[in-house]
Amino acid sequence: MKRDDVHTLLAELKDGHLLDDQNFKGLDVDAYLDERDEPSFADEWMQAYERYAGDSAVAEQEVLRSIRETAFKRTITLTGEPELAGYVSDDFGLIGCYLLQKHEQNDFVKQLLGSYRQGKLPLG
Repeated sequence: MKRDDVHTLLAELKDGHLLDDQNFKGLDVDAYLDERDEPSFADEWMQAYERYAGDSAVAEQEVLRSIRETAFKRTITLTGEPELAGYVSDDFGLIGCYLLQKHEQNDFVKQLLGSYRQGKLPLG
């Protein structure tokens, strides 16, 4: 992946290719959020966040703000669930930070993106 991939990510979000009805079909939001908070997922997510999104200079880039905002608004539109929208926005912010600065492969972040590309919400 190249640095330009972050702009492709934003375009895919805006076009509805990464977040659509399929991602949320039949979703029990409370159960999903509880499962994400389990250590098996939450710990890996936090490790990736600290590694890639902990640098505020990177996290404050305009393209990342646009990615997070687009993911949040699409999720709200599709579900009406602000807490879920926050989690999805955070996921895409992390993915974007990873794309902007990665020097090595990170299977966890790649799996996050892969889940969204398959029309699924990510879990460990």
